[in-house]
Amino acid sequence: MRDHRPGSIQSAVHSAYRAVGGLESASVDLGVAVSTLSYGTERSEHRPGGIGVNYLDTLGRISPEAAVPVAEHFAHLAGGVFHPVDLKGVTSADVHRLTREFSDVLAKHAEAHSSTSQNPHDYTAREAQAQLVELDELIEAAVAFRAVLSRKAGVR
Repeated sequence: MRDHRPGSIQSAVHSAYRAVGGLESASVDLGVAVSTLSYGTERSEHRPGGIGVNYLDTLGRISPEAAVPVAEHFAHLAGGVFHPVDLKGVTSADVHRLTREFSDVLAKHAEAHSSTSQNPHDYTAREAQAQLVELDELIEAAVAFRAVLSRKAGVR
């Protein structure tokens, strides 16, 4: 496949193909020729629009890992982020996990702004990296909790 500019939809599609084992695997999964998939990622005035969103939807349904780069791409365009969440074993009683993760974020914040920090007025790079880990865990807990409640309420 061709090289693609990072952050482009072509790059996201290429990453989706990689997530299912490469272009050949995606071709087999979708029942479409390799040449069609490769051609579909190229920007062309003869065939505007590139690969159809239906193929991407099908590939994501076959292998959810393939949907991740596409979701990340569009989330970024929308000014957000995509954070996949494992919902196995999550229950509506998991509010304690949410509060525990928030407590961890507060603890890292206090540590970063304490006299033991190299820069108590702001995060150092190492402190920011550690806080990002805690924030990701908090986000995952919040989204998982929301997903369980959404299912119970019958909403998305």
